[in-house]
Amino acid sequence: MVSSEVNNGVMEFIGTAILVFTIQVSVGLSAEMAAVAIGGILITLVYAGGPISGGHFNPSVSLAIKLRGVDCSLALYWACQIAGGIAGAVLGGIVVGTSSVVSVGDEYSMLQALLAEIIFTFILNLIILCVATTNAKDNDYFGAAIGIVVMAGAITVGPISGGAFNPAVALGLGIANKFSVDVYVIGVVLCNFIGAIAAAGCFKLVYTDDDYSAVP
Repeated sequence: MVSSEVNNGVMEFIGTAILVFTIQVSVGLSAEMAAVAIGGILITLVYAGGPISGGHFNPSVSLAIKLRGVDCSLALYWACQIAGGIAGAVLGGIVVGTSSVVSVGDEYSMLQALLAEIIFTFILNLIILCVATTNAKDNDYFGAAIGIVVMAGAITVGPISGGAFNPAVALGLGIANKFSVDVYVIGVVLCNFIGAIAAAGCFKLVYTDDDYSAVP
């Protein structure tokens, strides 16, 4: 029988690849509804992958959930998510014929962009911890809540920071684009983790139940 860790890793790889493929193609085509496409695919992925791996598809989410007290293998999740991000970005680049990268928006400073990444990664992770790792997960809206947050973030600060909120997105797009992992991409990855750590800390201030059984 295939081990649960293998199941988790495969699901995280596939889900992250699908997410980054959608980002690469929709942004590469400069689609007006790119944010809707990205948020929409994440909603479906969370519902599909949630019962298997927890449906993280984001190294910062895995970190926040680990800090929340849930037992998950960060090394496995991170490796599969980053590999999935690279695969999705490469395939998306082939399909659309161009590559996208996470970059600072015109007329904005790197400081503004990195602060935007911290803030919205914090918001994303706090929402995930509240709706998907507590008894609230017994509702039917947790996947929609997560996708809508990403959609709102892409619309709100996407023009400022590139709207990654996810190290696998930043690294996947950068590596697929001739290994253009520059100082900004590294900064985004660090800021995504800072946002996740802050979210886990704030979650523990507002949620005192120590029952972690709500998470796969």
